[in-house]
Amino acid sequence: MPIINETGIDMIQLRYPFTRNWLFYLLVFAYAILIGRMTFALWLGDGINVFASYSSAVSAAPLVVDANYVYWSKTCFLFLTMLLVSLNIDYRFAVGSGCFFWATSLILMFGTSPVLLTSAILGLLIAGIQVKRREVLDAR
Repeated sequence: MPIINETGIDMIQLRYPFTRNWLFYLLVFAYAILIGRMTFALWLGDGINVFASYSSAVSAAPLVVDANYVYWSKTCFLFLTMLLVSLNIDYRFAVGSGCFFWATSLILMFGTSPVLLTSAILGLLIAGIQVKRREVLDAR
């Protein structure tokens, strides 16, 4: 049931209870921070080379190849999430699985980093919690 404030307008509320789903919301918050920092650097800073955080390439040709790997991984993350949701899989499980895939594939291609390791663990934990709760299939 939506929350109505004193003006009669529906207020925004969380889809899932925070206390049981704080890891999911931590992932959402962390991703928002990551995108915010990237956006700030891109538009208001000195620019940003997203791929430099993964690739150690020193010339343009290998950097483009590495950029394609990063793009493939992120595209698969998006598609996997969309596919699982379209198959009536719980959104939290879908996002956790997609995040785990994204981070693990980049770790296998480029090696570990704090962001990738944290993302892989967080994605695995979120998906694992949904399995433990037996909430992988969306109840709707």
